[in-house]
Amino acid sequence: MLRPITVAVILALGMAVSAEPQPKPKFKAMGIGKRKGPGPGMRPEAFEKFRKLSPDERKAALQNLPPERREMMERRLEQWEKMTPEQRQRLDGSYARFQEMTPEKQQEVRQLFRRFSETFPAEKRPQAQHAVRRLQKAANDVERKKILDSKRYQQQFSEDERKLIEQMAADLPERP
Repeated sequence: MLRPITVAVILALGMAVSAEPQPKPKFKAMGIGKRKGPGPGMRPEAFEKFRKLSPDERKAALQNLPPERREMMERRLEQWEKMTPEQRQRLDGSYARFQEMTPEKQQEVRQLFRRFSETFPAEKRPQAQHAVRRLQKAANDVERKKILDSKRYQQQFSEDERKLIEQMAADLPERP
């Protein structure tokens, strides 16, 4: 649910601006490369569009990106290629649920993911993700309190980390 690529799904993508006028590639018409909103990343729509391009179209579109964005997109596409079909399906489901949210809720989710990335070092994220899922799947408040009060949970995460995990479990849609 909280895979690093999912975080990338909620950031913006931009195009290089040249001093010389250039013909508009057909990718502009598709919305690829148009900067939408703040942030150095890419929006989910851009990744989806790149993913669906033919290899030749993708290569041409990548050449139109500034080097930093091109490298980011190439990394994301490479990560996608390495995923299993199940992982891809889960990510597509997360993206679909995200798209169904109101713009305000999407912004809240973006902020939660940013906090998550800032709070947890990469090596600790899988444990935090697991904790979020366990809390979401808790059948009732008693089971949830049992998890929150467990010695293992208390020792594994700092107070700030526990607060963020609890907020994510409460605010994010549960993955199927």
